[in-house]
Amino acid sequence: MRIIVNDTNILIDLANLNLLDYFLKLEFEFHTNDFIINELTDTEQKEKIEKIINDKQLIVAETKSEEYTAIIELQTKNLSFEDCSIWYYAQKVNGILLTGDARLRKTVEKSGIEVRGILFIFDKLVECNIIDTHTAVEKLKELISFNHRLPKTEVEKRFALWRQEEE
Repeated sequence: MRIIVNDTNILIDLANLNLLDYFLKLEFEFHTNDFIINELTDTEQKEKIEKIINDKQLIVAETKSEEYTAIIELQTKNLSFEDCSIWYYAQKVNGILLTGDARLRKTVEKSGIEVRGILFIFDKLVECNIIDTHTAVEKLKELISFNHRLPKTEVEKRFALWRQEEE
């Protein structure tokens, strides 16, 4: 089973959309690390994510002291230590990195690691019949109301495709 390595922004968006339970139905093993969990500051989001950790649906890797050097070596002026820690972890477990951070995505892709974003999750949820296209459209509309980083062209493609499938 492929491993999905989650960045903070993905977990936050899924928690805000109340899609965590649906996300976890996908045929992946879900991971993140301690630095990513420590970035969560909103109490409600943190409670939702802690629940899936306690239910052993999200594996949180504890960064070992000997891994700090490797993480620091990845660091560039554009990426935080936390960004590099999740990049390092995705590399370590040969996982797919899920992030909404464009700088992180571009840098990690250059290193040969597969990187996906929240639209990949929506595609998979619809493809696997975990949510229907109507729900996908509604949740994506909700997402773009607070997440302005999404590529507009890609969002519009999905709206058109899913509306066509509804007809």
